[in-house]
Amino acid sequence: MVMPLISTHARELGASPTMTGLVGSVYGALQLFSSPVVGQWSDNSGRHYCLTWCLLLSACGYLGLAFSTTVWLMFLSRFPTGIFKHSQSISKSFLADVTASDRQSAVLGHFNAASSIGFILGPMIGGNLAETSNGFMKVALLTVSIFVINSIMIHFTMKDNKSSPHPEITRNESSASLKKITSEEINFNPLDLFRSFTTFNWSSMWDLFLIKFCLGFSVILFRSNFSLLMKTRFDVSPSMLGYFISYSGIVSAVCGIFVGWLSKYYKNDAKLVYHMAILQFFTLLFLSSISSLWIFFLVLTPLSFITTVLRVAATSLTVQRGSGKEIGALLGLSQSVMSLARMLSPFISGLSLEVSTSGPALLGAMVTSIAVIIMTVRSQEPKEKSA
Repeated sequence: MVMPLISTHARELGASPTMTGLVGSVYGALQLFSSPVVGQWSDNSGRHYCLTWCLLLSACGYLGLAFSTTVWLMFLSRFPTGIFKHSQSISKSFLADVTASDRQSAVLGHFNAASSIGFILGPMIGGNLAETSNGFMKVALLTVSIFVINSIMIHFTMKDNKSSPHPEITRNESSASLKKITSEEINFNPLDLFRSFTTFNWSSMWDLFLIKFCLGFSVILFRSNFSLLMKTRFDVSPSMLGYFISYSGIVSAVCGIFVGWLSKYYKNDAKLVYHMAILQFFTLLFLSSISSLWIFFLVLTPLSFITTVLRVAATSLTVQRGSGKEIGALLGLSQSVMSLARMLSPFISGLSLEVSTSGPALLGAMVTSIAVIIMTVRSQEPKEKSA
């Protein structure tokens, strides 16, 4: 509900696009660096205790956001949520604790589906409520209420794995399987990233990592300050913005159903990534020059499709390019690099908005072109196939 409104509210308080991007980047940076600390806390103190307090402390951050009357108060209010809002990762850890290994993928799939519904409904509800008097404050206070209610529900209904229906499952066992199925942000660890950079054999895989970084970073640049871009460029109302974001979520969810079919049709993930990268370049380039709101809206549809396909195909290609022993390290390093991209992109996107409202899309197209050039010059076919 509140996420799409933060950048426009910062702008209303007098923030420049660069400062607005900095507000987004400081939240992302705190999330990434606090993730391993909060994860260790949940291991030592129990998921129930940790999740309850994380929800309550996150509510304090949103409460500060509701009453932020200056940009700097808004900036400071992002600290509690940046540090403690790890409810998704702790919840997934808990589900892994209490679920037998053969059922974890299905259970977490249902969890992700429920979360997706929230990302579809939330922007619509928040957008409409934001158009009322003191709308942003109402949305933020409603968010506070939901976090407090969640913490109460967790307190009375959640039991740690000592009361699990599968008491034979230990946290070490669940954590090992969890790393395979959780989101990219959960696995970020600054020390692991540094060790990966210094010990990894870059000579054989640098091109694929640079391709993945360019493709992901370019889209994140475009989406980081999307609400501010829509407000500045097309004067879109909060409710309309909510519908746009919800529509993109629906498209991504539907496209996810057809990714497997498309991959089977291609029978070649390297070629699929290459073709999707070319489409992404032209889509972002087109988005940078569109002056009609409704044409802009229509072009968002193929962009959602492209990013959904690339997310799956690029991961599959990484697994194919690596040997069996190094696949875990490859995926972990890939996740950490993209986490850094998420941390840096809001600030860089804000800088580009200072120049032009077409800046994020145009810069994204330029970064995507680097990936296309690399794939044109260096074949990404797995070694077994190219030999």
